[in-house]
Amino acid sequence: MTNNNELPTSEKDYKKVIAFWGVGSVGKTTMALTFAQTLARISDLKVGLLDFAVITPSIHLFLDTEDQESMIEFVLKSWQDNFSYKDILEENAFRTKDVPNLLYWTGLTKHPELIEKLGLNQAKSIISELSEIVDILFIDVQSDTLIIPTDISLKMATDVIAIVDQNRNVIENTAKWLNNLYVRQVGINKFHLLINQYSDKAMYTKEKIEKNLGVPLIGTIPAIPKVKYDNLTVTLDSLLKYREIADHVKEALLKLHKEIPLKKKGAKRFRLFSFSNKKDSDSI
Repeated sequence: MTNNNELPTSEKDYKKVIAFWGVGSVGKTTMALTFAQTLARISDLKVGLLDFAVITPSIHLFLDTEDQESMIEFVLKSWQDNFSYKDILEENAFRTKDVPNLLYWTGLTKHPELIEKLGLNQAKSIISELSEIVDILFIDVQSDTLIIPTDISLKMATDVIAIVDQNRNVIENTAKWLNNLYVRQVGINKFHLLINQYSDKAMYTKEKIEKNLGVPLIGTIPAIPKVKYDNLTVTLDSLLKYREIADHVKEALLKLHKEIPLKKKGAKRFRLFSFSNKKDSDSI
């Protein structure tokens, strides 16, 4: 690992670490899960999703693994400095049959007290080793940036997606946290704005929100009726069942990285998608 909490990256290896961060109930975990699932489905990349929301972990709920001890907990309980947990983490990652190139690592689900063992060195090592296992690692982090796993994730990430909605309090609180991060010299230049449950009829438009927060807009996720959205959060169903949302997620991913290796139907080789190639985008 390099200095300043940065990970070695190269375009050839396509190594990326993308943290999902947001203040309040803005659908941060849902977005992290949706983006990871989308990228794994449309690409030949090996994708990972880490739950580092150590106070309110949620990824395990979507995977129906509430009764299982997570691998992060196992590693922390047996932690030894200068020992590589890479093989253990890779072999014991949670996978699903429908998306085998997506690996999950759930958070502190059974032993929340282990947060005391998740210090600076542990957080750095876990992120570094997971980033060696996958091509792109998504991290769902706690809103509070003073918590060590969140702080380290934001510093080590190659990109941070800041999730907001069109609620005034959310926007104002997000602005305060962003100012705090700026003062602490966390690289705001790698932050990208994503507006969830977006409606053109709301008072705070995407242009106004982008200007107020000073973070470039990467996309919007269109609003669906509240009853349907609430039902999804209860049933833990996927937002990807709505075509319009799936399309907006793909667009945001492709704006984040100009070229992503996409699966080519009927062939094992992949092609590079260019955002300017309309014909290819229609076939996704």
